[in-house]
Amino acid sequence: MKLRKFLSEYRWPLYLTGLLTMSILAYAILVWVATRPTAPRPIAGFYEASQEWDADEAVVAASRALGWTVTYELPAGVPHVAGTPRPVDVQVTDRDGKGVTGLTGRLFALRAAEARRGPPGTLVELPHLAGSYRALLRVDEPGAWDFRLDARRDGQRFVHSARVAVEKDAPEGGSAR
Repeated sequence: MKLRKFLSEYRWPLYLTGLLTMSILAYAILVWVATRPTAPRPIAGFYEASQEWDADEAVVAASRALGWTVTYELPAGVPHVAGTPRPVDVQVTDRDGKGVTGLTGRLFALRAAEARRGPPGTLVELPHLAGSYRALLRVDEPGAWDFRLDARRDGQRFVHSARVAVEKDAPEGGSAR
């Protein structure tokens, strides 16, 4: 009976004390999670990358202004062993549909589900078709992959990125524009 009377008379202070205790406990748990030795670390070099953001955006804008079209394709019929690089064909055409030749650079592949970047592939120009290039990249798993092209020609930098759907073992090859 005394407990019931006590709860009835001090109901609001008990509610407020309970809410304050839950808040303090929640903050204590957050601090513990953030400061434990196995806590995930922030992205390495994020501050330096943010300082270069304006310059990177200017390169992206200049690349778009060129009006070049880039197509990525995993060639069909090329044997692939898991864990090894596979060829990725890149076709670059200008506004008029002519192949852009003389590019040098790298192609990066990032798995959209993991956001980890593997080693880049060096672009090699294929002589049989103007504007056609090939790079060897480790693209093992089916799913969505982000291909990022970073190329140069005559001192001018060109960047492009696209999401490509890779089929299981790429029987017909995935392509994107």
